[in-house]
Amino acid sequence: MKKDKALLNFKAGNFAKKIVAILLLSTFLPAFAGCGGKQAEAPKEQTKVVKIDSDPEGATVYIDSKEIDGVTPVEHVFLPGTHKIYIVKETSDNKFILVYRGTIDITDDKKPQSVSVKLEKRMQYSCGTILFDDKPKFSTGCNPLRDFAGIYLNETVKISGTTYLNSFDLVFPSGEKVHFNTEKTGFKYEGGKDVRKFSKTVTFNEMGEYKILSDGKIVTPGAGGYREYKFNVLYKAEPVDTLTLGDLNGNPREKNIVLIPIGKTVYAKLLIKDVKGNIARNKPIGLNNLETDKNGIVTIKVENTQNGEVPFVIYNDIIGWDVYFTTFDKNGNLIESGFAKVNQKGQPVNAVPDYIPKKTAVKVENGHIFMPFNCSGLSPNDLGFKHTVGKMIVHPKNSAIIYTNNFVSKDGGKTFHRFEDDLSFKTFATDLNNANIIYGSKNGILLKSTDYGAHFSKIANLGVMDYIAIDPKDSNKIYATTKDKLIVSKDNGKTWKAILNCSAIPWINPNNTDLILTTNCAINRSTDGGKTWDSINLYKKNPAEWNTPIKFAFDPENSNIVYAVTRYHLFKSEDSGKNWTLPTWRNFNFISNIAISKANPEKIYISDRNGILESDSGGKGFKNIGIGAPTPNAQFSDSVTVDSYGNVYALLCGIPFKYVNGKWLPLNSIFIKGGPEWKIINKELYVNVKTIRTNTAVVQIDDNKITFYRLFDTIP
Repeated sequence: MKKDKALLNFKAGNFAKKIVAILLLSTFLPAFAGCGGKQAEAPKEQTKVVKIDSDPEGATVYIDSKEIDGVTPVEHVFLPGTHKIYIVKETSDNKFILVYRGTIDITDDKKPQSVSVKLEKRMQYSCGTILFDDKPKFSTGCNPLRDFAGIYLNETVKISGTTYLNSFDLVFPSGEKVHFNTEKTGFKYEGGKDVRKFSKTVTFNEMGEYKILSDGKIVTPGAGGYREYKFNVLYKAEPVDTLTLGDLNGNPREKNIVLIPIGKTVYAKLLIKDVKGNIARNKPIGLNNLETDKNGIVTIKVENTQNGEVPFVIYNDIIGWDVYFTTFDKNGNLIESGFAKVNQKGQPVNAVPDYIPKKTAVKVENGHIFMPFNCSGLSPNDLGFKHTVGKMIVHPKNSAIIYTNNFVSKDGGKTFHRFEDDLSFKTFATDLNNANIIYGSKNGILLKSTDYGAHFSKIANLGVMDYIAIDPKDSNKIYATTKDKLIVSKDNGKTWKAILNCSAIPWINPNNTDLILTTNCAINRSTDGGKTWDSINLYKKNPAEWNTPIKFAFDPENSNIVYAVTRYHLFKSEDSGKNWTLPTWRNFNFISNIAISKANPEKIYISDRNGILESDSGGKGFKNIGIGAPTPNAQFSDSVTVDSYGNVYALLCGIPFKYVNGKWLPLNSIFIKGGPEWKIINKELYVNVKTIRTNTAVVQIDDNKITFYRLFDTIP
């Protein structure tokens, strides 16, 4: 999503898009029930594959409140009965939406069925009661910025746009009102209401707060928003002798963004002008009784606002943005660092990560400054390297074989080759007994390769799959997590049987495959290979987040020992999951993965926001061996695994890395896309800090200091 002419919505915009999708669906799709506790076997119902097509093609399809894999034309597996269908496709200008709502009755006979529909054009308004053409500017309809709307004192502006309101009032600070009547356009909104237009020229000759009222009440977004449509009209301002984002990244449009280092106070100097560019000398600016001096300069004290909203308005269109920072001198000595992390209550607190080194290397070559990629606290994404890998598996019995969701290496990562037809899987699994066999899910179809991904054949059409697992001792036994069931096949995918009536993810003990634990929709335990299930609980006396495991890991030598991780804690069981204890009372920071070394089961690895953590005492104590990343990179270290020799691998922001002699090295240069200039120096990945310019990070280089800044984001 581009940064538009409104105020800096490149992160909030992504968040708002998620809200839009949810709101669109909520008008049509019912909520779906979760599950837990003891589960019965699913009924053995016949399924039917239905082809769904639309005009135009390429639309997203939702069946009974869940998005299915792929876009139209697409096939989907239905159970008999009536199902609700929602098909949606955005137009290229994003002002309209092409939609279809309907139902389909799936019969249990063998007659083929299909859905082929013409999408209707509707105008979007889900995140905005009023959509203005130009001004006032609001970052998104769901979260309109209330303080600045791109209008300056004494400016004359044409106010136009669309709404479903019959009329509304623009109220000046004095109480004067400008009334807007609206008229029909002939279009309909996505929700079916009439699209109405309005237009009027207004001169904003009062300083202060303006409001938009309808029927005497202030207008708020039409769906899900919490802010009001109101804004300030003040003087124009530009920073003077004040560090801005535009100063560092070279973007003129971002010279109004003042950087506020975490834990520091900034005194922003602003030059104040009227709408015609005349300097406002010795004038009140309409904020906190402040006045300009004889040169038109005003100084505003800006406190750190890490417990508030980011970005925030300093004055009119001058924005303050909190930033994490790390400062080294030119010799690589750490001068200071300021970070914040989100605690267990979801509140930001001051915290300098332990992965920030006190001393780092600085290599100067032909005027370029190279530093280790992980010295600053910036993630590979922050540096500008683009995500390429969603999942990685190092084969547990042959560590030369490394799979990602789209590549395979047969030489330990020295070279990689793409799968047949550039296939890329949402989820995939390998056969623990045959490194050449891989299963993957694509558009609801389970595929199998017996030659390391060079060729694939169709095994079954199961619909959307969130997880695939192969029995560690029986290669013919396949588990798959679908949208509403955990199913198993004992004959290599020919026939399937549901063993849990929800989308449970199975964790199978490699030494005792009758022991299966599940996460996701149900926290269950089976000791008979999935025939019967019992609910498990980790720690009954503590909050829910303590009792919601996201991953399990089994001791490779002792089949009775199993570990579980929640977002914040590590648990251990020595009786196959019946009872659980805490090996450490340490609060982790949003755990995303756990792995146990097969070479030494006392070595446990956990990935969380703070980095890759290593324990050599069975989880009693941990040290940080890898870089983490500040919020919102919650899944920064989203995968960690250990091969049969004890080598540690991790996905760091979608880039496969290997831990070698205390350093993290990318497995292969094909995974490092875009980003800054880089090179391997002394078997370590270095980046040219002068070339770091991204949406989230910039670098300031002074005479004897190098400072890395990372924009703070309050969105989790």
